[in-house]
Amino acid sequence: MKLLKLIIGLALLASGTYAMAESGWENSVEAGLLWTSGNTKTQSINVKGAAAHELNKWRNEAKLEALNVKGEEGRLSEKYLGSGKSSFKYSELSYSFVTADGEHDPFSGYAYQISSSLGYGYRVINKKTTTLDFEAGPGYRQTRLRGVDGVESEGVIRLSGKYVQKLSKTSTFSEELISAIGEDAKITKSVTALSAQVAGNLSMKASLTVNNNSAAPEGADKTDTETAVTLVYTF
Repeated sequence: MKLLKLIIGLALLASGTYAMAESGWENSVEAGLLWTSGNTKTQSINVKGAAAHELNKWRNEAKLEALNVKGEEGRLSEKYLGSGKSSFKYSELSYSFVTADGEHDPFSGYAYQISSSLGYGYRVINKKTTTLDFEAGPGYRQTRLRGVDGVESEGVIRLSGKYVQKLSKTSTFSEELISAIGEDAKITKSVTALSAQVAGNLSMKASLTVNNNSAAPEGADKTDTETAVTLVYTF
């Protein structure tokens, strides 16, 4: 329920901001084939949506993702994610940020995980074809195990880096690594992607996502991987 409220809030925030200032928005819708391994082994179709709003001093971002697979034996995989981030830019290179995200993935052993953080970011490389950002700051994480009453809470340190390399006018490579380190668990997510423009606003993207939880629930794998080939429409 908390995750649902978070996702609804992020969606309302995005739509409200869009209504106030339509210009400056960059939105995308993504759909395609997804292969998973780890706690679930499936082939499915996933859907993602993202929105980013750029202002002189502010950048606001929101993302939603849904994966739900059913087979002859019932539901094989289910995952819902929502995230939001707001950054205040001190200059072209430095900024502060606040971020929140939630995930519902019962096949990993969790009913939900919700985290928020704030911190400082710096663009180490700022070239026309290459950028590299680093971020660090304190945060807070809430976790509820599937079938267990009560919520576990802990403080975390959030570290992240994002590298983007424009290979040509129509193709881009990116690597993003996010790690939330707490006393009970270290959760790390890596997203490697290669995209190429097909025609106009339509692109094709291949990506590999690796999620690692150092304190996965009993019976669950510590590492999940998602390999996807998708079409992305930007508007």
